[in-house]
Amino acid sequence: MTAALRVGLLGYGWVNRTVWLPRIRRHPRLDLAAVHDPEAAGVPAAMSWTGFLDARPDVVVIGTPNHTHAALASAVLERGIPVVVEKPLCLSRAEFDTLAERARGVGLLVSRAAVRREDVRRLAGALPPGPLTVRASWLRAGGVPRPGSWFTGRATAGGGALLDLGWHLADVALGLLGRPRLVTVAAELRTPGGEYAGGHTAGRAAWRGDTAGTGPVDVEVDGTVRAEFEGGARLVLRAAWESEVATDRTRFVVEGGAERRVLTGTFGFSPNRVAEPALTAWGPGSYRRVTLPDPVGREYDAQVEAIADFASGTLDWEAELAESAAVVDLLEAAYRASGRPPALPESTAV
Repeated sequence: MTAALRVGLLGYGWVNRTVWLPRIRRHPRLDLAAVHDPEAAGVPAAMSWTGFLDARPDVVVIGTPNHTHAALASAVLERGIPVVVEKPLCLSRAEFDTLAERARGVGLLVSRAAVRREDVRRLAGALPPGPLTVRASWLRAGGVPRPGSWFTGRATAGGGALLDLGWHLADVALGLLGRPRLVTVAAELRTPGGEYAGGHTAGRAAWRGDTAGTGPVDVEVDGTVRAEFEGGARLVLRAAWESEVATDRTRFVVEGGAERRVLTGTFGFSPNRVAEPALTAWGPGSYRRVTLPDPVGREYDAQVEAIADFASGTLDWEAELAESAAVVDLLEAAYRASGRPPALPESTAV
């Protein structure tokens, strides 16, 4: 019988504690080996930083504040241990290039749950003829995560809704477009500034267990990107933690020639979901609508399966990393176009 692959978790915040830990424990090929989080209490298999690295897990999953991702990934890669990083992988192309170089011969993967969704795969398999225009959106009625925490501070998060939800949207949308070369980009960000109390009765991401307290929000709660690519492809992308919608909704509209495809549902864990997710197709003289199942969290089950494949050496992580590079480029260009580039950490040392 093959021994289980040993997983180390860096960070014991919401994503590692709630999303990855239970799935790792359920997976037949994975086993929790070590956890390191100097700020969390009641951590299973807790170890010091040195002890964590000396335990030499087969793979490390990083789910820490955004501004620490690049430094922690670098430190683990330098020990020859493959790394999976929660999105965003990093906050600039310069950080990405450094990480990609250090990953040679070791392995670096970004958590890409959205592209592993079955409804996304069905949309990608039924595209109209190009060049394509994609309009992608992920809108919440109200769900600003933990106002006043690292998640809403520009120095620690790098960005807000556009970096959080928009990373998933960009990953899917760029894949639909074939990841062409970016030509032009414009972006608009809405940042409340100051103390934030929430504009809706559901003004917090309640499914995360976030408190309803107020606090400073120095990142955008709503961001829109407009991009044009070589060959005529276009993308309009909007990500919002709070918006005009009543139901949290993720939507992709793909147009090419005289044809149109629309995928509507709700990504992630919000219980305020679209009642009947569907894939709809229009063409000259034709119309078809297919309702789709909506198993909450299934894409994260698929991501854990990919982590197991990655740790066992059967996943083409270099191809996946190259696809993630396009997401980094688009979002970095969007933030710069908005006049609010991510605030990079002063040092990449741990």
